[in-house]
Amino acid sequence: MSQRPDRRRSWVVTAMTVIAAYAVLTHVAELERVAQVLASGSAAWLLVALALQTLYYTAFAAVYQRAFRTAGVRLGLSEMAPVVLASVFANLAAPHTGPMVFVEHATRKGHPLGRAVAGVVLAAAVDIATFALILAAGLAYLFSVHSLQPYEVAGAVGMGVTILAWSTALVLGVTRPELLGRLLARLQRTANAVARRVRLPLAIADDWAARTAHEYGDAATVIAQDRPGIVVTAAIAWVAHVIDLASLYAVAVAYGVALSPGGLVAAFSIGVLFWVVSVTPQGVGLAEGSMALVLVSMGADADAAVAVALVFRGLSFWLPMGLGYAAVRRMPWARGPARAAAEPAGLQAIATLTAAMGVLNVVSAVTPSLRGRLLQLSEVMPLQVAYAGHLAAGLAGFALLAVSGGLRRRKRAAWVIATTVLCASVASHLVKGLDYEEAALSTGLIVWLVAARRHFHAASDPRTVRQALAIVAAAVAFTVFYGATGFYLLDRHYAVDYGLRDAIVQTLVMFSSFRDPGIEPVTHFGRYFADSIYTVAAVTLGYGLLACLRPAVLRRPATPEERERARRIVEAEGRSSLAPFALLPDKAYRFSPGGSVTAYTVKGRVAVALGDPIGPPRDARAAIADFVAQCSLHDWVPAYYQTLPTYLDLYAAAGLRALCIGHEAIVRLSSFTLDGKPGRALRTPVNRLTRLGYETRLHEPPLDDDLLAELRRVSDDWLALKHGREKGFSLGWFDEDYIGACPVLAVHAPDGHIRAFANIISEYQLNEVTIDLMRHDAAAERGTMDLLFVRLMEWAKGRGYDGFNLGLAPLAGIGDEPQDPLVEKALRFVYEHVTRFYNFRGLYDYKDKFHPEWSPRYLIYPATEHLLAIGTAIVRASSGTSSLWAYLRR
Repeated sequence: MSQRPDRRRSWVVTAMTVIAAYAVLTHVAELERVAQVLASGSAAWLLVALALQTLYYTAFAAVYQRAFRTAGVRLGLSEMAPVVLASVFANLAAPHTGPMVFVEHATRKGHPLGRAVAGVVLAAAVDIATFALILAAGLAYLFSVHSLQPYEVAGAVGMGVTILAWSTALVLGVTRPELLGRLLARLQRTANAVARRVRLPLAIADDWAARTAHEYGDAATVIAQDRPGIVVTAAIAWVAHVIDLASLYAVAVAYGVALSPGGLVAAFSIGVLFWVVSVTPQGVGLAEGSMALVLVSMGADADAAVAVALVFRGLSFWLPMGLGYAAVRRMPWARGPARAAAEPAGLQAIATLTAAMGVLNVVSAVTPSLRGRLLQLSEVMPLQVAYAGHLAAGLAGFALLAVSGGLRRRKRAAWVIATTVLCASVASHLVKGLDYEEAALSTGLIVWLVAARRHFHAASDPRTVRQALAIVAAAVAFTVFYGATGFYLLDRHYAVDYGLRDAIVQTLVMFSSFRDPGIEPVTHFGRYFADSIYTVAAVTLGYGLLACLRPAVLRRPATPEERERARRIVEAEGRSSLAPFALLPDKAYRFSPGGSVTAYTVKGRVAVALGDPIGPPRDARAAIADFVAQCSLHDWVPAYYQTLPTYLDLYAAAGLRALCIGHEAIVRLSSFTLDGKPGRALRTPVNRLTRLGYETRLHEPPLDDDLLAELRRVSDDWLALKHGREKGFSLGWFDEDYIGACPVLAVHAPDGHIRAFANIISEYQLNEVTIDLMRHDAAAERGTMDLLFVRLMEWAKGRGYDGFNLGLAPLAGIGDEPQDPLVEKALRFVYEHVTRFYNFRGLYDYKDKFHPEWSPRYLIYPATEHLLAIGTAIVRASSGTSSLWAYLRR
């Protein structure tokens, strides 16, 4: 749970972005040449290459269909084709998970796991073995022409190791199934140990190793006995690779690269080799680069070689990967957790590509257009339009960068803005220099956004959006009046004499397009006045853009009907010390269809639920999923504060993480006593105050006004002593209606005045009692609170309660084990050394005097990157302040 990996990844992404931008800006001429070469390809031959790739993936699906059939698994070719595409996407999203897509599909169809795994192993082994023959021919050719490089030999060795691994798995299934069983058992133990370490439920069942080894052994035996099936599978795989090779030939012809048969085989085999054996996901970068290097060594022009490698990879990998994303979303077996796992990866890819498109737009805007295309464009439109296209592309780039974060959060407004801006981006790329490459990329992203539109459902705050639109409209009206009046009255500061109509047009053009339509200031003030219009436009439009991405704000309090419904559920199903606080007026409610309620509040982008959902235990999973979905709909980060250990596995299944934040002290009243050595620390102050004439009295509700006034005096005195104010959320506050409805145990001095009190609250269906406010005045004797708690526990024990809950000791008992997460160890440091704002250790030591049982409490959260925002939201909810800074300053 450490934040270090997330931070490291963000730095890596930032560094890669900076390096990429630098590379683009310093190699504009080279990029222009590559763009010209890409555009020069023969469309007819490229269509042939596309058709051959379609045929290749059909043959590849036939390889798996035949391999499954050899292993005793019957699947149709039509249903295997989308599975093949889905595996391509899976391999990019999570490397080496592609084979599991085939296994998942087969097992969902009711076929045994072992046979499905054996079919995948056979298909992979045959696929790689047949490719190895082509690779051997390619390496032999490179060796014969003295072009064989060490890295190519190293890649071939890696391929050999891969072939050996797949083949060994098949051989073990036939000859040594017991050894295979032991290897799988070791894998099972390792996986389960890792799952326990990260506090997830066991990932693999106890009988998995033995059952899988048995089923896999049976399937491997069937495969070994069906030699014709193996031969047919290998033949289909061989045909598939030949079709793929022909596709590369078509791309090479399209770009005028003449290759001998040996050179073609060499380029193909090395490119595919570093697709399979690569340190980057699916060989991104390495496959293209290695293929281009081989083509150059065969005498091809460098720019044409790069174009061939890029286009071939686009047809053979990137296009199928995009189709694979759509396939994953539509497959019958992927409508549960698998689809839930695949969709975020696709949406993250959309957000990342939108940001990348923003960077590309900005770079494209600051680089000159290709001279030949600009001359063609000048024949149909003035060059001023092309210059405006550069500016529009740059503005579109900044807008796409701004909304990419909103797309990552599934914002509907971000989707609308991104789609609109991309449409404008297509036009700007075309009019600024016939840059149809960028226009095509924007169009492709638009298509992907439209296909995924139903996943962008997170709402923005309607009031903020309306306010932003109103401000933009007012700014437009003000700027038109301000600019038109200025240009009309300040004509001596410009070389152009503006009439009123010209002044209005001038202002509107400057506001809407940041373009300078012939303005000629002759004084410094004239330039200042023109720049002020740009400033108003930039600030106004920027504010409007960001306001549209603001998360929904929870403004409506719970209605009386909702509070009554929540009260009935809490009284019938409440089983924790937090249950009574779910009914306080600072909560909103989310009701699940199964009869549960989640009490929560929203601070910033964080929706903090108090404790676990309250309701029937069988509905807990659905209630958690419903609350998480509600948060996603409103662009809120879901969090649960002070949950019990009971539902940790359900939170994990919902994709949430758990962080221990302390332990709750629960005194077992059956064993509570003041006798003997354990009770001496409490017995001494209780006996001393009793001899001095102090006594405790239980005041049953409803409390009269005089008693409430006395309790108010004590409460105000206590707040002054602590230099604090009332808190909330997980605690109550002094309210006459609230306190007046509770039993109150008070410590009375010999003169009759109240020196300390606590209000008693029920935990409903749990035979346990707890307190909320526990306060004393400045005149209280030392040991007064000990007397109060002892009498409370004696009263509760006499009433037949099993336990007395002393509440949470924050940060106590966490981070003291070597295997604890780094975040918990950091909190442990706060517990031991930071006492400026809160005496964590002192609170724990005081509660420990009563010899309680300690029960862990957890914070449930979606990702480490949200912990700071969640912590801030909890502080704001508990303290009643508008910001963390206001709390710290107070």
